[in-house]
Amino acid sequence: MGLSVLFVSGVRRSGKSALIQTMADKLFERPPHYFRLVQAGSEKVAPRQNSNGKAHSDCHVASARWLEFDEDQVFDVLPNALAEIHKQDRYGTVIIEADADPSLRCAYPYDHRVFVMPRPTFIEEVFRDSKHAAGELRRALEDTAAFASEIFGLFSEKSHDAPQPSEDRPDITSSHMRGFLHSPLGDELATRIQLQQPYHGLVESDIIVVNASLGIVSPETEPCLSRIDQLLDRLRGDSERKGELYHCDPTGKQGQDCQKLFEALSPMCVGGK
Repeated sequence: MGLSVLFVSGVRRSGKSALIQTMADKLFERPPHYFRLVQAGSEKVAPRQNSNGKAHSDCHVASARWLEFDEDQVFDVLPNALAEIHKQDRYGTVIIEADADPSLRCAYPYDHRVFVMPRPTFIEEVFRDSKHAAGELRRALEDTAAFASEIFGLFSEKSHDAPQPSEDRPDITSSHMRGFLHSPLGDELATRIQLQQPYHGLVESDIIVVNASLGIVSPETEPCLSRIDQLLDRLRGDSERKGELYHCDPTGKQGQDCQKLFEALSPMCVGGK
């Protein structure tokens, strides 16, 4: 497919729309197409300008669509919507905005991923404490389907192809846990399980934007950001991921990292090939 697909996700009310609007205003040579993915049954209501595929000219987008999805249908809904855009604009760019829904992270092989979050006030907004992280890891490992759904969004309870209930098996011992955690897969999963569920998308994103205009600064803010940096450094060492962290206002009005952020985002705004 000639389209370039950019996935912008993150916790609710973190400034994703503001970042996308700034990118459309400043970085794109050709207006991108815009999708807002919303889970069916949520309280969110589609803006009038997005309901029929038309967009206001001052939004600087070629088209705008509000897409509702069920977890068991998103693997059809999103590719079909992208195929429609491809027929109209073969080498265009599509920006997809979504909240932190695990099923969406695996719904399509996105070309680029950006994660947006507010400044953390407390460390436990982003990270589980050691007790809860260990308990969550143990609980999840005892049920493969639950683990895959929690961490990777691979299964849905509504899916017709949902896996069978887990079989009876011996309890996981401490030695089993240690052996698993020393494997590459164990290290990857242990890293993810440290994060609260809404922040799982952070580890697989090319760019992480900490919105300097949102969130209350506290004595835990800087230690939390430092811990995120350390986690990203670890992931960069284990793979080819970029995972660059930028702390600024996504509208570009404040923050030392704003110019660097827009320079990093610029290659994502050139369209498909």
